[in-house]
Amino acid sequence: MEQEKLLGVRVGVLGASRSLVDVYREYIEGGPYAGSTRYQYEASLRLHVEPYFRQCTIGSLQPRDLRGWLALMVGERGYARSTVVNRYGILRGVLGYAVANGYRAQDPSRGWSTSRHYSRRGRRKTVRLPTLAEITAIAEHLPAPYGLLVWLMAGCGLRIGEASAVCLEQFDFAAGMLLVDRQITQDGGAPSAVRRRRRGAAVKGRGRAHRIRHLKWRAPGEGRLVPLPGVIAAKVREHVRRHGTFRVADGPNRMAGDYLFANIGRTNILMYALVHRLWQAARKSAGITRQVTPHWLRHFFASVGLAKGVPVTDMAAWLGHSDPRTTYQTYAHVLPDAPERLRSVMDDVLSLKTQLVLPLQFEALHDTATPR
Repeated sequence: MEQEKLLGVRVGVLGASRSLVDVYREYIEGGPYAGSTRYQYEASLRLHVEPYFRQCTIGSLQPRDLRGWLALMVGERGYARSTVVNRYGILRGVLGYAVANGYRAQDPSRGWSTSRHYSRRGRRKTVRLPTLAEITAIAEHLPAPYGLLVWLMAGCGLRIGEASAVCLEQFDFAAGMLLVDRQITQDGGAPSAVRRRRRGAAVKGRGRAHRIRHLKWRAPGEGRLVPLPGVIAAKVREHVRRHGTFRVADGPNRMAGDYLFANIGRTNILMYALVHRLWQAARKSAGITRQVTPHWLRHFFASVGLAKGVPVTDMAAWLGHSDPRTTYQTYAHVLPDAPERLRSVMDDVLSLKTQLVLPLQFEALHDTATPR
């Protein structure tokens, strides 16, 4: 035991003897996670962690065990690297939690090459962009009550859940702004619903009901303001004139409002399955062979704005990114001429071709500075 303490394998008998699966569950239950995040963590535990580490204690876990787990997911199961990185990132959070709570002295995922290879640090996301012709074709081949979804995502950068939950109260047509403060998710509570069947017996518990809720990681009533292009505003007015709105009252899994979209029978909110089914049918009807997804429209919004000179900080706020670096790392490929623009500006200023106008605050500081 003393030798294991020196090696950082265990700290105490009770803590180190707990199973990794139990510590993982404790990590999930004790965290302030939104419903969708909690479901993702539970799914990763059930599908990826528990089958492999079922008999493993938190104190006995070694880097070789993590290496074998990663090799299984990449090789035998054939998961995409993005999936492996995501699942491994969750597990590393659990291991950090174990160290913080004294179940281990050291984190076995730190300081070895495979761990760095599957880290999120430096990961570059592949961004695919639709053409304007593809966007227009899909919008035209969707059923008329749903064509506006395409333009809200492409023209305002909304996610599919945010676009599906747009209601009339979010628009300020006079100011040309759209308040994005809610979304439709599949993590609503359904305590009495049958979630799945196991060995012929119905298992009751938390279901995955659709619900309208405030944005993830934001307080109720908090949202982000997005500029509303005049073209999109005109399409919204035309949509309301032709199709009206769907009134939703406040209640369980619901936020009150006059929503622009509903199911086909206009008896409930818009469900994810319906959106994806209609999207795939419209894409095929339009003759588009590429696997264009709704999220590509959000990439279109960001890429067009950045390519036309919109500051990254402004675009990050409109996309809902908490850190502008996320925006830049994702869409840096659309700014290939940024270095050349900077060189041109500096050449003009330093060669006195352009008069440099400094901000007033900087000039005031410069004038009052005492030379040494």
